[in-house]
Amino acid sequence: MGVSSGRARVADLAFQVFNRAVHPDWFATRVYRRIPQERWEADVRIIEGGHAIIFGTGPIRLTEVLSGPETPLPAPGLLFHSAIRTERSASLHPGGIVEYQTCFEVERVDREIFRHLCDEMIADASRHALVHRFGSSNRLAPPALTHVHVEARVRGLSVQSFHTFPDECAIVRSQSLYELIRTSPKC
Repeated sequence: MGVSSGRARVADLAFQVFNRAVHPDWFATRVYRRIPQERWEADVRIIEGGHAIIFGTGPIRLTEVLSGPETPLPAPGLLFHSAIRTERSASLHPGGIVEYQTCFEVERVDREIFRHLCDEMIADASRHALVHRFGSSNRLAPPALTHVHVEARVRGLSVQSFHTFPDECAIVRSQSLYELIRTSPKC
C-alpha cells in the first residue's frame, strides 16, 4: 500500500490562459496578494493544485491558471491550454495592449535532490514571494509546496512559480511576463 501526498499527479495538470478575469470563486485559494500599480493591477493566488494570476490594464484582463482536475474552469475566453508533460512556451498579445509570454516545464529529480530543493525554496521565501505548504499524508516525505515569486515593474509583472510533487519527485516550474506595449511615444 502506497502513501500519497494528496496532491494531483503532474500528468493531470493543465496550464490555461483566458482573455478575461476568472472569478475567484472558481479557486480554492490558499494564499493571496493584490499588486496595484499606476497603469495595471494583478491578483496572484496560490490555489489548490497550482496558481492563478489575473492581470489587468484598462479593458484587458488576462488570467493564467496552473491547476489539476480539482479546479474545473469555465470554457469561455480560453486562449491557451496545455498539459504539463514537456517544456512549452507561448506568446500572446491580447487587445494589442499587453504582451504576455510564458514558459513552463516539469523536472523529475532524485529523492535527495528533491528534498534539498524543497528546503531551498522554503529558505528562499522573501517578501516578494508567496509560499504555501500543503498538507501531506506521508510523514516521511516533504510536504507539497508552492513558491510564487513576483516582481512588479512599471510596465508589467514578472512571475516565477515552483510547484513540488513529492510522490513523483517532480517540480513544475513556470515563468510568465506581462508587459504593457507602448502604443505611442509621449511628446
